[in-house]
Amino acid sequence: MQPAIESLQTLTDLFKEVGGQYRVFDMGCRLSKLTSNQFSEFESCQKPYPLPWLKHAWVGILLWQNQQQEAAPTIWFLKFPLDEQGYMVQASRDEFLNQLLDTIGTNMLDKQESAALADKLQHSNLAFTPDQDRMAAFNAQARSLLKQPASELYLPVRDYLLRDDLSDGWQALGVQGFADLAQRMEDNAELAKLVAAKVSDMPAPVLTAVAVQCENSQLPYQVSAAFLQRGQTSTDMGEQVICLRAISQASNAQARSAWLQQLMAVGQEVGVELLAAVASKCQGDLREPQVLAAFVEACAADQGVFNGLVGELMYQQDLREAILALVRSPERSERMAQAFGAFIQG
Repeated sequence: MQPAIESLQTLTDLFKEVGGQYRVFDMGCRLSKLTSNQFSEFESCQKPYPLPWLKHAWVGILLWQNQQQEAAPTIWFLKFPLDEQGYMVQASRDEFLNQLLDTIGTNMLDKQESAALADKLQHSNLAFTPDQDRMAAFNAQARSLLKQPASELYLPVRDYLLRDDLSDGWQALGVQGFADLAQRMEDNAELAKLVAAKVSDMPAPVLTAVAVQCENSQLPYQVSAAFLQRGQTSTDMGEQVICLRAISQASNAQARSAWLQQLMAVGQEVGVELLAAVASKCQGDLREPQVLAAFVEACAADQGVFNGLVGELMYQQDLREAILALVRSPERSERMAQAFGAFIQG
């Protein structure tokens, strides 16, 4: 091995060694960008993973040459196991890194070597394949980052939304087109205006297709307001959850927080679909004491739900401390205390 290769201790070291550029995305609860510092600190166990899910860090890694925008980038999807405090289990990463270096060295941006890398990844226990919606979101953001045009599925989606009647014609639209739509709204005021005007008329399948892509981006205010209004006026729980997912990263956090507290108010039945959406998509809102209290109280109605969802959130240090303070408070309900007691014993 060359000295340069021997000195590589982390994937971050490797990325710097091969040259070019790279971007890391979290792909657990939704698609979101990680800074290079966040990933480096996670790899070196200086900090826990910021967005753990199912006891793993789910990341998508995009690598590309500086001067070769037309060349196909190198893409990895890796899931790193976490310990109980959310830190990387480094042994699994080290094994993968060593195998990678032994196989192709630092030539991963070479076309032929990239093919060898892809084959290697297929046999790694760290590799995973994103679901169709998440893969489409990743592709849309990668195209934008690399200054590439939207996919050929984008224009049919936009043209469909320009129609007066949305009741038909959506069946032939592709998932990638909806992902491209969501990605481009942030910097296209006319497109955002169009989508906002159409949210109230979207058939349920279209509403869902748009919403699950909107959760991966910062929505323009008018679009998030349209989703919020449709969710608040709907009596269908499934539609409410879909609208909540759409606005989960939007800037109108105060209105979303108020709606969440209304949906999870004490004395009403709260469906597991809604609770799962709050736990996975609205973690920022759970940092508000009132929202967290309503969520944990609602989860306490079902021990299995409590164990699964509250237990998952305990992997995030700040939420863990807030949950512990909540369940230890003398003002907490007896139901919440019993649910937490069973969770600790179980």
